[in-house]
Amino acid sequence: MNKEKKIMNSEKPNYGYTAIKYFIGISIVGLIGLIVVMFTFFIEDPLKSIIFMLIFPIAITGLYIGALYIPLYHSILRTNPIKDVWKHILKDFRGDEQVLDIGCGTGRVSINIAKHLVSGNVVGIDIYSGVSGSSPDTAYYNAEIEGVRDKVEFKYGNVLDIPFPDNAFDLVTAGSVLHEIHDDKEKLIVLNEIHRVLKPGGKFVSIEILRDVRLYLALLYFAFVWKTKNFWETLLSKSNFKKWQSETHTQFLNLGIFIGQK
Repeated sequence: MNKEKKIMNSEKPNYGYTAIKYFIGISIVGLIGLIVVMFTFFIEDPLKSIIFMLIFPIAITGLYIGALYIPLYHSILRTNPIKDVWKHILKDFRGDEQVLDIGCGTGRVSINIAKHLVSGNVVGIDIYSGVSGSSPDTAYYNAEIEGVRDKVEFKYGNVLDIPFPDNAFDLVTAGSVLHEIHDDKEKLIVLNEIHRVLKPGGKFVSIEILRDVRLYLALLYFAFVWKTKNFWETLLSKSNFKKWQSETHTQFLNLGIFIGQK
């Protein structure tokens, strides 16, 4: 029995890191490009010059971004500084709040919040595809390991049409989710849906990587996947949220924290 307990205690949550497969893929492309460039030394012009001009920028870009993944992993992914950000945001929690976490994925944000609750609960919704997997099983597994299984619920839900009634939650959270919605009009729809399901006085908290000089230096043209701080502030000003604020948290990259109140 002690052996079984020891094994259970040694289990670790599996949150997965979306970025890993992309960084590895880009690095491999860069490495292959470098090998191709090296072979050009055995080729005569004009083919040598053509291949060099086409492949060399790809090789350098891939290797550069791959190298930048090391500090990114150790400062953001491995150490999970987002946990400290949420701790700061939730410091005034009563502990009985009803919370909705949109785009919950494998449950990282939901579980962080659940640890601050006493009698409250967190519901996480996701469309469950890609890195999130095809079901909430991984999220439930992580909640079990983290000791908050009784405080969380994970289910399918589309943020464009949140499957809950008006005025249902004290808090709605989105941890690096909104940038995945590519259409700006749909982003606004999501913000207004969030506003709808919040109780009067309830808060919405979103954390997003900011597209700025730091991100350009780290990811070059791949930085366009994310948005600027001004973009999110402008979007919030167009939404039903009349009270909102923003701040920046720096951890290798700049993270924007956006808080709206109903």
